[in-house]
Amino acid sequence: MKFTSALFLSLVVSPAAAFAPATHNHLMKSSSTISASSSLSMTTTNENNNVSDQHVLSRRSALIATGILAASSSIFPSAALALGGSSEPKFENMKQIYSLGVSLDSLKAKVADPDQSEAALVGLRSFNRDPNFYTGYARNFISKTVKNNADGDVRVGYIRQASSVIGSIQELLEGRQGLYGADASKEAVARVEKAQALIGRFLAECGIEDERFGSFVLAHPY
Repeated sequence: MKFTSALFLSLVVSPAAAFAPATHNHLMKSSSTISASSSLSMTTTNENNNVSDQHVLSRRSALIATGILAASSSIFPSAALALGGSSEPKFENMKQIYSLGVSLDSLKAKVADPDQSEAALVGLRSFNRDPNFYTGYARNFISKTVKNNADGDVRVGYIRQASSVIGSIQELLEGRQGLYGADASKEAVARVEKAQALIGRFLAECGIEDERFGSFVLAHPY
């Protein structure tokens, strides 16, 4: 699939600015200096044990997340073929879909507040310039492993449905679906969550195992 520069700017850069991904705190590790003093040595040992415990917990969560992907993707053809069989599929192959899902955290925060509905509409209108962009992106990837009717593949359907749900929020916030104020905000939040769950389902079944995908699936169960 070929994307022009104009399409990339209008559909990737603009939505990303409106649906800005939430930031994540990362565990920062620092090495401890061991003193000759026995008391300082004991303190250093305790600190190292704490860091070790945090590492084990973090790694355990990552393994659980990766395990979810492995179990979900096992019933579908290997995604390695999506790269022409030359190498294993990686995070970058589905980065656009993942980024869309993460960026919806920002949209969710905006639609939850009736006073920010106009800010949310800026991104939604940009998204709706080509609501089929992400569906096409997913279809192109799936078509590498599903030779017949990739468009009808259930996984492509997840992204098609998620895109439809996201796009529908524009009319909702513009008051064209009979809901206003707090009621419209509540419904909009529910739709964003539904879209994220569908995106999570796609990531779980696309055949790429990545801790970031697994974490997203855990955060947005379907």
